[in-house]
Amino acid sequence: MDWSAFGSEQTNSSHWGLVHGPFMMEELVCQNQNMMISKGIFKNSNPLKYATPLLFLQMSVIIITSRLIFRFLQPLKQGMISAQVLAGIVLGPSFLGHNKTYMDMFLPAGGKITIQTLSTIGFIIHLFILGLKIDASIIKKASSKAILIGTASYAFPFSLGHLTVFFINTTVGLHKDVFHCASTVIFLCSMTSFPVTTNVLAELNILNSELGRLATNCSMVCEACSWFVALAFNLYTRERTMKGVWGIFMIAGLLGVIAGVFRPLIIYLTERKSRTMSNKDVVPFFPVLLILAIASISAEVMGVHAAFGAFWLGVSLPDGPPLGTELAMKLELFASNMLLPCFIAVSGLQTNFFEITESHENHVVLIEVILLVTYGCKFLGTAAASAYCQTQIGDALCLAFLMCCQGIIEVYATVVWKDAQVVDTECFNLVIVTLLLVTGISRYLVVYLYDPSKRYKCRSKRTILNTRERNLQLRLLLCMYNVENVPLMVNLLEATYPTRFNPISFFTLHLVELKGRSHAVLTPHHQMNKLDLNTAQSTYIVNAFQRFEQKYQGTLMAQHFTAAAPFSSINNDICTLALDKKATLIVIPFHKQYAIDGTVGQVNGPIRNINRNVLEAAPCSVAILIDRGECKGRRSVLIANTWQNVAVLFIGGRDDAEALALCMRMTEKPELNVTMIHFRHKSSLQHEDYSEMAEYNLINDFKSHAAANKGKVHYIEEIVKDGVETTQVISSLGVAYDMVFVGRDHDLESSVLYGLTDWSECPELGVIGDMLTSPDFHFSVLVVHQQQGDALAMDDSYKLPVEHQKIGDARIQLPLFSAEEGFTTIDLDKS
Repeated sequence: MDWSAFGSEQTNSSHWGLVHGPFMMEELVCQNQNMMISKGIFKNSNPLKYATPLLFLQMSVIIITSRLIFRFLQPLKQGMISAQVLAGIVLGPSFLGHNKTYMDMFLPAGGKITIQTLSTIGFIIHLFILGLKIDASIIKKASSKAILIGTASYAFPFSLGHLTVFFINTTVGLHKDVFHCASTVIFLCSMTSFPVTTNVLAELNILNSELGRLATNCSMVCEACSWFVALAFNLYTRERTMKGVWGIFMIAGLLGVIAGVFRPLIIYLTERKSRTMSNKDVVPFFPVLLILAIASISAEVMGVHAAFGAFWLGVSLPDGPPLGTELAMKLELFASNMLLPCFIAVSGLQTNFFEITESHENHVVLIEVILLVTYGCKFLGTAAASAYCQTQIGDALCLAFLMCCQGIIEVYATVVWKDAQVVDTECFNLVIVTLLLVTGISRYLVVYLYDPSKRYKCRSKRTILNTRERNLQLRLLLCMYNVENVPLMVNLLEATYPTRFNPISFFTLHLVELKGRSHAVLTPHHQMNKLDLNTAQSTYIVNAFQRFEQKYQGTLMAQHFTAAAPFSSINNDICTLALDKKATLIVIPFHKQYAIDGTVGQVNGPIRNINRNVLEAAPCSVAILIDRGECKGRRSVLIANTWQNVAVLFIGGRDDAEALALCMRMTEKPELNVTMIHFRHKSSLQHEDYSEMAEYNLINDFKSHAAANKGKVHYIEEIVKDGVETTQVISSLGVAYDMVFVGRDHDLESSVLYGLTDWSECPELGVIGDMLTSPDFHFSVLVVHQQQGDALAMDDSYKLPVEHQKIGDARIQLPLFSAEEGFTTIDLDKS
């Protein structure tokens, strides 16, 4: 070998040159010693000639470029993976890299090996995290519908794609290499990866929607089919020798060791560490990394990629907290956010559109036709199977588009095939570009076609006012994030005064941000994994409400749920449960938490977005609960102070009427004093001006209650001329009340609010509600918003069997509550 043919100077960190490899001419790189750290430009040392500064430059440029491209692609609803691949294409030989001077400076042969090695380590860890987030047991829960659609989504493109290849080969004739390449990429186009699908669903905020749950199960089935076919193909193509047989047994042995040795060992170490004094770090982080390295090295020894061992080690471990959550939080920042973009960009750097020569143009066209036909068959197969399962045509099309989306797993497979010379450069280029186009178009069309809130836009109206007028059962959905939300919720239930003649059904929903798992969960409490830390938190909440149920036994019906989903889309779970249980009112906590001295202690932006989304799409009335109970030192449900004085601020409008209807129920409770403060302008004294007759009747009913229950029910009429006097009256409330009810929306043209509508910090609370969030007030607040829709028909479900009667009347037969009423479990596996 002629060393003088090497292209680098002595001052570079590496030498490179072309040598004869086993199959073709390959690039040989020789690294120089003591070329890691630069001496600095002041000593005439070029930092880019050294490995470490060059690596930092490559990582910085790749991450910055991918972020910029992602910013431009965001309006088109594209993912970060697509931006990172495009960053590699832009920085690679297809665009900027076509300039040899730039390529020698930014990506010399030695620098390319360094960043490939480091980024591959990041990818292996990332694949371990993806496996860690997978709950393999959900494939057992998949319904026949998901099994049929998932199988069809793989079988249609796989079979028809191969038929297309054989047809073209018979009619036109394909080169042997082209035939092999086309047959290989059909495997790639047919598969749908479960981690990729859940990532796409999470990015589009539909992971926990009806379509998202169906796509999650279908992708798991489709990926299982691809693994089965890959295993069968591997067995068929292996050499019929003892080495081939031993290779199969060794891979099976590795999976056995992962499931039988590594998994129990990690779980044992985790449980032992959780029993120590400090529970802040219950995950044995460094032992897990050591076992991950052993599994990856073992996979390489067996002749498969190191990522194979890492992925199946992650799959074998339990998802969710504590193990899945803690490991994901610690590893994602380093592996997924820093090294993975480099790995994906390197795959883009390997694309070179200029290598498509004229002699290969016909082959390129034929391969592209085969790719498009295979993707088309996948789309049609999924849509046809969905239509056969009586899925709505819009949802069937969206599901078909989702099953065509591909990402990191498919990019990884393509890179491995290129390195193994299974596919050539032309085929690699076509696969990457076609994958980007199909995935990008599919994502955009799903956003355009699918609206998860359409399911909640029901034809019936469920409001508190309707419940009162039609003698219906009050049904509440109480949403909580932690046990601190429980005491005020219990007080609210107690104030509504459930009786045997006027019972209440309520449903608690513990909202948990999705961490450490890839699929969303909405399940009854008794079906939760007992080892999950979220289960312990939910158990505390459930136990508190069960104590309350015991106090009012025979007057309450309850069911408890937990939802784990991304906070960006968890409002889908809230609305789904409210629709399924036909709730009258959804109660959700305010996004601000107040300290003991009454000041704002913590502001949670994601919770505010949840409240806004629920207000916009809820199938019933919604109330936002501003909790200042801790200001009085309350610490638990057992010592919670019950309300003695509540007030409702009435200005006018449907939301105020809804709040007043709720307070009307509280007037029945003997120990509770209820006050209505009616704000009126001087001009309204001459004539009664109410937007609806129901509002007029409701006010008269309250006045009648006040006349009949003097000393307990009070009606106060405040005559004001503008917003300033309204503010003065509200400010004078002081500490006389434990809870104040108010409607969200009012007539903004009302003189009572003149001057108050110019500025608002929290528009979701309305003018008065926003005012009451000030630290100057020390009582809790419930801001009520009535369900919109004048044309909706009234829902008369759960009508009470008898009219309101006085308690203790022995002549009245008590109504019998059905055990099934209000307890139909949500069929989460119907997809």
